[in-house]
Amino acid sequence: MVKPSAGRMTAAEAETKLRGSASGLPPAILAAGGDDFLRERLVRACRAGAGSEGSEFQRLEGDALDAETLASDLATLSLFGGARRVWIREGSKMDRAVEETLLGWVAAPGEGVFVLVTTARDPGDLKFLEALSSKATTVTCALRPGEGLAWTQRLAAEEGLKLPGSTVEALWTAMGDLLSVRQEIEKLAAHADAEGRVPIAALDSLRGARIGASLDRWAAIVLTGTAAASRAETQALAREGVGGTSALWAIAQRALASLEPQGFGYRGAAPQGPPLQPHTARAVLDAVYRADRALKRGDIRDYELADRLVQTVRQAIRG
Repeated sequence: MVKPSAGRMTAAEAETKLRGSASGLPPAILAAGGDDFLRERLVRACRAGAGSEGSEFQRLEGDALDAETLASDLATLSLFGGARRVWIREGSKMDRAVEETLLGWVAAPGEGVFVLVTTARDPGDLKFLEALSSKATTVTCALRPGEGLAWTQRLAAEEGLKLPGSTVEALWTAMGDLLSVRQEIEKLAAHADAEGRVPIAALDSLRGARIGASLDRWAAIVLTGTAAASRAETQALAREGVGGTSALWAIAQRALASLEPQGFGYRGAAPQGPPLQPHTARAVLDAVYRADRALKRGDIRDYELADRLVQTVRQAIRG
């Protein structure tokens, strides 16, 4: 009988182990946290590890699992004489009897079976997850400061891309989540040459994405943040050389999306964040209109527009 092995691993460490032999794995790993990308990577690694050593891989759904079935699966040896890998998806949705069965097995695991439990919940959210975390090896599926950039670099390297450090940083800043980063890197890979170099035209599209993300963040802070945060974000926007009518549209889009959510949702262009109240949205649009008129009359210049919007839009919100 194998002894349980409580402890912690980073997602990168766990991925490496899961791709390797089952003999190097602890009896059970709990992959818990809200980052879908990291949980998906661990599941893929577990499946790949099973394939490379010719062992069985079984997927179980936590919300459709009963205690008897789980006990039988955990006690069943591989038909091929190797290790069996059991993945329980969304372990936070299992009923009490299933939870107790799993905890009992993890406390005294049998030979030849490895269990990966994934959940979008944090271990501290539920008593069961806390109990499982104390017995199993736990992987936190949430990015710590600096990890997003490191993962972006890793994803680029996996695709064989040779990207400048500034481009990698811009990509992470623009996307903000690893699933989106992976999609963009896959797009860039389609333009790369045999040595992994990407044409300037393809890289320029990243700047467009970064500007869009910056404008959306700026608009959200102007509408819902503090005055100090609005000033700081406006200064950041100016350093990037962004503003003018693009800032005007960023504010207007959020107000229009609050008044016409179905129209914006249908086009897939609705900004993220809480909607404005209708009377606030209309006041914001009026401030945007007045700023646009001042620009066209020549009362203000294009580079002054973002500063003017901070003043007039925030005044409109306060009423």
